[in-house]
Amino acid sequence: MDAPMQLPWYSAGPLPPRTKRRTKRRAVEPSVQDAEIQTTEQNDQARILAGSEITAEQVVTKAPVIKTAPKSWSELLKSATAKNGEASRNGGRHQLNASGIQGYSFTNLPDLLDGYDPFTHATSPLIEPRGLVNKGNMCFMNAVLQLLVYCPPFYNLFDRIGREVRQKMDSKTPLMDAMIMFIREFRLLKTLAASTGKTGERAMQAALELIGETFGPDNIYSSMSGNPRFKVMQRGHQEDAEEFLGFLLDGLHEEFIQAMREGGNTLRTVNNLQAPSESLSATNSDAGTSTAADEWLEVGKKSKTSVTRTAAVMQSPMTRIFGGNVRSILKIGGSRDSVTLEPYQPLQLDIQAPEIRSIVDALRALPEPEVLSDDWVNGKGLKVQATKQVFIETLPPVLILHLKRFLYDNVGGTQKSWKQVGYPLELEIPNEAISPSRRGRLNTKYRLLGVVYHHGLSASGGHYTVDVLRQDGKSWIHLDDTTIEPVDERDVAVAEVDEERRPFVPRPNKLAYILMYGQSA
Repeated sequence: MDAPMQLPWYSAGPLPPRTKRRTKRRAVEPSVQDAEIQTTEQNDQARILAGSEITAEQVVTKAPVIKTAPKSWSELLKSATAKNGEASRNGGRHQLNASGIQGYSFTNLPDLLDGYDPFTHATSPLIEPRGLVNKGNMCFMNAVLQLLVYCPPFYNLFDRIGREVRQKMDSKTPLMDAMIMFIREFRLLKTLAASTGKTGERAMQAALELIGETFGPDNIYSSMSGNPRFKVMQRGHQEDAEEFLGFLLDGLHEEFIQAMREGGNTLRTVNNLQAPSESLSATNSDAGTSTAADEWLEVGKKSKTSVTRTAAVMQSPMTRIFGGNVRSILKIGGSRDSVTLEPYQPLQLDIQAPEIRSIVDALRALPEPEVLSDDWVNGKGLKVQATKQVFIETLPPVLILHLKRFLYDNVGGTQKSWKQVGYPLELEIPNEAISPSRRGRLNTKYRLLGVVYHHGLSASGGHYTVDVLRQDGKSWIHLDDTTIEPVDERDVAVAEVDEERRPFVPRPNKLAYILMYGQSA
């Protein structure tokens, strides 16, 4: 449970004191091989990173080892037990010999980033769950990091970089370096199944019950210290989970763009245009100056023309995994429509209207015209109405939906909306939300991968937890910092609540704040 918080951002209020439930499934028992290398978490990680060897006798008497950063990513694959040639901490998936790593050809980072295709990395191996230590109001970070670990294209990207890129780590990519080290903390169940004493399917079923030791994501926090994007964050202060998620993905995007630029790779925008922007979640105002290549005349129905522009955002693995475009149409009486293709990540949904009972309703309502002004002066000097309309133009492999739950009130300041809206395990984006010219051309089917919840009574503090779908595509787990529990999928999805019944529905102890959906085949 987090302590009362002092927020620079909007969030929700602290929960009353409660007793932390114990983890319902026991942590994995160490195997004979693990006994040779097991020590405190800090000693173990330092030994893996340094590639040193420790015997069972040394483990008992050895003083704590000072952590040292690995010199290159290939060191993360070195064995801590060179006698049998197995990599231990990463689940033993890589076999080593005197000449190095078998079965892998190293590549350079810019080429890997430039060619990464999330559609070919839509599944990831089963991993052993591990709880994350909350060292003071860090639940927002823990929930987001767990969500990303169970996002297959994200996990596979950093797993590949760690395995295939032979380069020295340096301060040019601190977030990427920290994320690779974080991913390496989760062991593969395929390897752990061999230590259960069972074989075949029974061994994997036994491994599914294993839970690893808890650890703290200190390297992630440390990597943010020199990044100006995170300067408003203070250790020990609660922050907003959605804002942290945006900062983290934006920071990784910028590091990737810089790495590709220094590698001499041709940088392309998400629309295959040249542009100067480096911000993934940039708005139209900070996405870079439009060029002639960003503007064209579009002919629609009944030969009606409109000027179409695109907000230029460079491609990176982050945009390919999480980024999409919306078509924003500005209509001014007596003038040609102005159309802008704007990037989104995540897609923000307004859930406050009484008729919105589910995220499907919120998506249908997305294109409803918004009146900007009734006194807009057009090019002829006449006062006319100006409206804005938004459609979804493209959809990403992983769709993140942000439910706008914190609202600003001129009287009471930032308030939390307690409205419960339904969301399904299987989602199909309604046609009404798609640009007319794109309907029938997009893959609109998604499956729920994770839910970040907000607990709390107000917008002055709170607590975050997360439900994630494991990589087998069948089992769900609930993660509350160090506590891990199985959860039934029927308790993850939320049914619609009729407005007439809403006053009689008990207030839930948690509300969905971020939804992560993966595109179905």
